[in-house]
Amino acid sequence: MTLRKEKKISRVKLAERSNLSITALYNIENNLSFPTKETIDKICTSLEVPVSFLMFYTITEDDVPEEKRELFRFLQEPMKKFLIEQ
Repeated sequence: MTLRKEKKISRVKLAERSNLSITALYNIENNLSFPTKETIDKICTSLEVPVSFLMFYTITEDDVPEEKRELFRFLQEPMKKFLIEQ
């Protein structure tokens, strides 16, 4: 959802582009369902980003070892901005 919003694409538009229902996309964005690899590929294609970009967006501070969290916090936003501008 964050990546979609940062790219200023509505849920309706992304659902259309990805050939998904709005409900399916809502459920994915709100962690109510887990998408298949095929669905992830469709979403990434529609967002014009590689799957690895989407995976980067899912990393949270809790996923990073404690001793590397300060660096993660420092780099997270600049990296997201860099990836969006590609």
